[in-house]
Amino acid sequence: MRFALATLWILAGSVLTAGVYWTFLITPESTAWMLIASALLAMAALAMAGFTASGAIALLVHGRSAAGIRRALTAIAGAIPAAAIVLIVWWLTRRGEAWVGLRSGQINAYFIAQFGWDNMSWLFTIVHYIAAWCRWVLSALLALSLIAGFVALGWRALAQAAWLRRALRPRALLVATLWFVALIAVPWTYLVPWRPNQLPASSVEFAFIAAKLSLAAILFAVGAALIAREASAPLWCPPLGGPAPDQRT
Repeated sequence: MRFALATLWILAGSVLTAGVYWTFLITPESTAWMLIASALLAMAALAMAGFTASGAIALLVHGRSAAGIRRALTAIAGAIPAAAIVLIVWWLTRRGEAWVGLRSGQINAYFIAQFGWDNMSWLFTIVHYIAAWCRWVLSALLALSLIAGFVALGWRALAQAAWLRRALRPRALLVATLWFVALIAVPWTYLVPWRPNQLPASSVEFAFIAAKLSLAAILFAVGAALIAREASAPLWCPPLGGPAPDQRT
């Protein structure tokens, strides 16, 4: 029941966050007032994303309760350092891929001279997949684990390394990778762009597109809920409604 609620929460929160973010993208920045509106929309999208993550984790840990939702609301601030972690991982991996790309000729020359290997495309493919894994799986685990710490302890979670250890558990890394590939990457790569050749250009096509996108969204929500459950377990939380003692999460 908790997992189903968390999945529905992620599905609804993702739709609302996407709506706010889309409004931010289409808002012109021609005047000072519009710049302020754009900044407010960007902050609202970040807050919605944080509330979606913290609410799902609170549901997974505590189940449906008003106190759990209040704790999720207080944990929205965790979206700021969580987003910073994601941006840092993305920046580092982009820089790493750019560094390898600029030196691909030297790398090829080295392997030819040392081992006689004249085709190193497999190496660059591995580098690309490792970078993509860091961007999508590792950064998500780190961000969600930190938000789980905020749900349990608030800002004190930043001063502890428990959220980092929780995200870097071998089981968490392996399971999150499997869920991401099966429920997010594969549907996005193969299901979303798929269109049967015999599909008529009519209302049937619209219904088919709506159905496949809805299925992809549900699979994404299930995958995100599974990753969030892995990022927040094992998670110790103080009793709902009570003060959080100074204890490791």
